[in-house]
Amino acid sequence: MSDIAELFARDPLKLSDQDLLSIVERFRAARGQFNLGNKMAGTTKPPTAKQAKTAEVAAKLNFDLEL
Repeated sequence: MSDIAELFARDPLKLSDQDLLSIVERFRAARGQFNLGNKMAGTTKPPTAKQAKTAEVAAKLNFDLEL
């Protein structure tokens, strides 16, 4: 289970300030992807095997898509 999924599995009334900051930080980091149209940018679900493999291959290719 990922860190963010584990935090969401907890009782929200028992989260510490640090836990809440971690959640906010994760979603702020994903905001850029959301703005670019990545539908999975804010998801808290762990990636499927196919998504993990795709991400691994994409990381190895290291494409810069900005012109």
